[in-house]
Amino acid sequence: MDRHPGGTAATRSLIERAGLAPGARIIDLGAGGGDAVRCLRALGFDAAGIDLAPGPGVLPGDILSPPFPPESFEAALSQCAFLLTGDVPGAFESARRLLVPGGLLMYSDVVPGGEPALRSLARRGRFEVLSLEDTTDEWRDYYITALWRGEAECPPESAKNCRYLAAILKKL
Repeated sequence: MDRHPGGTAATRSLIERAGLAPGARIIDLGAGGGDAVRCLRALGFDAAGIDLAPGPGVLPGDILSPPFPPESFEAALSQCAFLLTGDVPGAFESARRLLVPGGLLMYSDVVPGGEPALRSLARRGRFEVLSLEDTTDEWRDYYITALWRGEAECPPESAKNCRYLAAILKKL
């Protein structure tokens, strides 16, 4: 699982920090190849995933218009996906719609503007920030490696004000 900084260890850290009990129904928004979905299932969770380019065990679906009814999940996981939608507030709203009252969003992504911007997005999306960790150093290492391998392009000038944040957010 190397499609986001920290790989499996970062995914497991988010799951542990959320404190969810096995059996909880979780949606991975932007599941890609399904690594996190398989990890969640191995830990005893009822997990599903959606992605525009789904891998094995992942359903086709758009984060901005997910194919599930409201309040279908106790938790949502999203790693390196909300920013790619081009509509981060819309992605937060989609996650909110899918979660039961008090449901948790396990989130990690590039955040232009850093912690203040994420806290503003959370407030606007009617989420409470339960925990927040800045993992920008891991992101830089990950990104530099991807550049070196030719798997990424040089970031735009606006990336200088970005942080990579991991957070647990609770639907209010």
